[in-house]
Amino acid sequence: MTTPTQRSAIRQIQANATIIDAARTVIAARGLAGMSLRTVAEQAEMSVGSISYRIGDRAALMAAVVEREIELLGQVSEDFKGRVRNVKPLSTDMLPDLVGAWLDQMAAEGRVSAIVTCELALLASRTPDILPSVPLLLDAAEVMWREMLRGHPDGERLAWAIASYCMDERPFTVALCDILDYRLLRQSTIRGLLRDAGAAVDPGWSRWHMSLVDRLAIPSADALDSADIVPQGVKADLADHIADLIVADGVDGLSHRAVAQRSGMAASSIAHHFPTHRDIVFSGVEAIYRRMRAEIRTSYGTAPGSGAVARLTHECALLATRNPAFLPFATDMRRRRAENVHTHIAEWIGIPVDSDRARIQAVIVALIGHGVAAMAKGGLTEPLPQLVRLIADVEHMS
Repeated sequence: MTTPTQRSAIRQIQANATIIDAARTVIAARGLAGMSLRTVAEQAEMSVGSISYRIGDRAALMAAVVEREIELLGQVSEDFKGRVRNVKPLSTDMLPDLVGAWLDQMAAEGRVSAIVTCELALLASRTPDILPSVPLLLDAAEVMWREMLRGHPDGERLAWAIASYCMDERPFTVALCDILDYRLLRQSTIRGLLRDAGAAVDPGWSRWHMSLVDRLAIPSADALDSADIVPQGVKADLADHIADLIVADGVDGLSHRAVAQRSGMAASSIAHHFPTHRDIVFSGVEAIYRRMRAEIRTSYGTAPGSGAVARLTHECALLATRNPAFLPFATDMRRRRAENVHTHIAEWIGIPVDSDRARIQAVIVALIGHGVAAMAKGGLTEPLPQLVRLIADVEHMS
């Protein structure tokens, strides 16, 4: 029989859990920018004062959300590991199906956690010290794969490569899971990541992979039409200001007023050139892509995109989970993974340029995922060519 004190403690725990899960629901629906004590109070059907008393301020609530995600990931990981607990060592041939299933559950029962984790990683990538426990959350998935691959001769590297890959693929899986050609492209890319280094590749496989890339141009049509129009004059200047805002504060911070303040122009002038919020986002995205392409050219391919581009693609995928108008751009960003740098990546890992586009795309996806996680932990340290060769397991290629 529980005592009054014990019952009171239980009610306190339950109330706190209700608040934290309400915050997670709000983040999944509105992004971190839309999470406040007020919006969480509305979701939890409590007063703001009650949340402040039980949890604290917004920063304390965000820290509690991180701890909750770590707890939930531990539970999901144990359940997932249970499916292969008696299979030791885990066969490499099984991994593509397991990785695909791990991502699929993020788009289904794990959708809220998947979005919340992406949002937290993006915040930490801009300000690594704001939530010190985020790196623990990001490391937890790699720990799961390491435990599953215990006894595998290449288990440590594979666990890191898979966790890095899933880091980048996660927001696209959530946003695009209803598109069959995306799911096929994703599975082709996973197999490219996990195929034995140096194994012979059927030329038809690379053609199949690129046919999926081409097919995804259909749901990407609106984004492609936008990308074909290079702005000039005042509109080009404004696009650069928008790009600067995205780099500094992310896509969620964009508005006609924010662009007006940044550019020194009237909000009505901004609206004349970019009537909708979607127009603002698209112009800034393309400006950042143009910068990336210029960076690649001037660095002779040694710098395949900045952290700003990696964050941007994740932010657009997350926007697409909340607003279908952004699905074309999210689709285009995912299908174009490696488009700008596939020649350089092929050179770094020592394969003919168009011989294995699935493998090249897989390397880029894992590289971007590693980059986002590394930024959340304080920054990249390894040279890019070295990371590429490690992901591709070049030392074991024949």
